[in-house]
Amino acid sequence: MSTRTQILVLGLAVGLLHGCAHFPMTLVRSVPTPVESTQEKSADSLSPQPSLAVEYEAIAAALAQQHDAQEEDLLAATLDSSSKSAREAAPSSDQQEANKRTASAQNDSSVLRNVSGPRVEDRFLNSLEKDLNKGIDQPVERRRLEFSKAVIENPRVRYFINQFSKSGRNDLERALARSGKYMPMIAQVLHEEGVPEELAHLALIESGFVTHSSSPSGAVGLWQFVPGTARRYGLKIDSWVDERRDPLKSTRAAAAYLKDLHNSFGRWYLAIAAYNAGQGAIEKAMQSSGATDFWTLSAKAKLNDETRNFVPKFVAASLIASDPQKYGFIDVAYEPPMDYEEMEVQGSLRLVSLAEMAGTDPETIRELNPELLRSRTPPEESGFRVKLPAGHATIFAQTSQERETRQAQFVTHEVKKGETLFAIARRYGQHVRALMELNGLASPTLRVGQLLKVIVTEGFRGGMLR
Repeated sequence: MSTRTQILVLGLAVGLLHGCAHFPMTLVRSVPTPVESTQEKSADSLSPQPSLAVEYEAIAAALAQQHDAQEEDLLAATLDSSSKSAREAAPSSDQQEANKRTASAQNDSSVLRNVSGPRVEDRFLNSLEKDLNKGIDQPVERRRLEFSKAVIENPRVRYFINQFSKSGRNDLERALARSGKYMPMIAQVLHEEGVPEELAHLALIESGFVTHSSSPSGAVGLWQFVPGTARRYGLKIDSWVDERRDPLKSTRAAAAYLKDLHNSFGRWYLAIAAYNAGQGAIEKAMQSSGATDFWTLSAKAKLNDETRNFVPKFVAASLIASDPQKYGFIDVAYEPPMDYEEMEVQGSLRLVSLAEMAGTDPETIRELNPELLRSRTPPEESGFRVKLPAGHATIFAQTSQERETRQAQFVTHEVKKGETLFAIARRYGQHVRALMELNGLASPTLRVGQLLKVIVTEGFRGGMLR
């Protein structure tokens, strides 16, 4: 090897030792080159010398290869120092879990910042996109997302798997238990909308499947919609209801939103990132940076670390949720799937009364109808469709009818000159046949002064009452 080449190699080695302290001394030895003998060295001085550009490219390729191989060890070493404090955190309630996610994302960012370079990140994203597209291209009955080895073994994905399985184990186990209530419905909706069913796990990392979860930015519900996006996708928000908390309606909105994001950006991983950051934020970042790939986008546009880590975090959560036992979650006590019926309620009805009429308890009504913000149903003119436990809609209907009968009043009407049975029935909102049966009439013919019994429901103001 020429003197000039040796100087170049030594210069690179010294620069790496000072500038990248994480790399060991064996960095250059990882290049699979043969050991030179004394004869080969002497012969080398007689052979044509390769150009500096060729030698530099070979060394750079070796460095990149070693960089990729070392990344996982680097993550493991970094994780040791970051997970200790996380393990000391005490378990929290559902609402505290939701509020804690912001702090957790900031901790993740400090650990993962600058861990993997463009080569690894781009391979990861490209493999993930292929996996997603492959799943969607399958026939509907066999459509399923299967992550490739390149995606599963990505250092960032492995970091979050490690975190979920250790310091975040209790939180994730509770979230997985809650997922049993909603996942069958969510998977069905995404299936119907042509969205990969595994995107259901976005709700796992967005809210932990807590319907009343909220964030400092005003995002609410399983899918963490902010008000503007929620209304754009047909979710109602007012002083009576917040449909972002309705599992079914918000899932349909999320499916539509994800499809629109994919149509806009053309990449599922960009759609997933935009779901977290917002479509406008990704569009603005792409315009300002001129980037065409996610790594360059996050580097040039300075996307926040939460968004940058959101995609590998989603993959890690999906892998664990799809096969919990593989990752040590052996005894997850999944809650049973939601099973309910809907009934239309006219006027504003207290939830306590509603529960009594349906033969259940108020807490069950509130759990099935998390979109209700008050202790009664909204006074909507068209009626409000309330969810009741399966099998209780019939009980509610029967009780409602009995109550209406009990509230009905019997009044007496004296027939005046010129009145007909038809006119009297219409006046009191009755059917002629019902009026005849109530009064034992064989004929609709009436006489002046005849007294008729009439059923008048509570609140009726028409007619002459005696």
